[in-house]
Amino acid sequence: MTAYLVRRILLVVPVLIVISIVIFAILALAPGDPLSAFATDPSVSPEVRENIRRSLGLDAPIYVRYFKWLAAFVQGDMGYSFTSRSPVSGLLGQRLATTLAVVGVAYVLSVLLAIPLGMLAATRPYSLFDQLMTTLAFVGFSLPTFFTGLLLIILFSVRLRWFPFIYNSTLEVKDWPSLVEQVRQSFLPVLVLVLFQTATLMRYVRASVLETAHMDYVRTAR
Repeated sequence: MTAYLVRRILLVVPVLIVISIVIFAILALAPGDPLSAFATDPSVSPEVRENIRRSLGLDAPIYVRYFKWLAAFVQGDMGYSFTSRSPVSGLLGQRLATTLAVVGVAYVLSVLLAIPLGMLAATRPYSLFDQLMTTLAFVGFSLPTFFTGLLLIILFSVRLRWFPFIYNSTLEVKDWPSLVEQVRQSFLPVLVLVLFQTATLMRYVRASVLETAHMDYVRTAR
């Protein structure tokens, strides 16, 4: 078991490196750079912008910038955000707990929904319930989360005003009203993830149950 885990971890490293190269290349080749905000500032002269760009290493070739970024990232330096005027690691730390909580709750709910729905659909193949679940799973799996999230924000936040459309990451749960507000602002993000993950997991559960139901040991047990 230990050797298997070590092999899987070693396989993850080159995959992450390839992903980082692709993302870094896309961002580097995209129009503009981190100093684009200074372009419309008349108080910052072109000479000053060029000096800042040179001090940050933005004038170096893309492969040199990538290896510098990779070395800094391995040492724990994730850079500095010009928009927030703070280190990137601090921004990630502020939002990591909330992100894990939302994703964790959404995944637990998705599992609780996907397993029984997938099993019921598989035990009634080609029935009305199975066709309905298959259609819903196909729709939920096909729609990207950013589209579903925007649609729910427009419907429930802008039109109906049931839930806030901006997540307050600084909210602290200290009493019952703050807990209710936390649930209200977490409802839509959790719902978006639940719809997508439930559709994905339900397809796997249905396919696994259909495949296993015709095994010899299942017929013997039955």
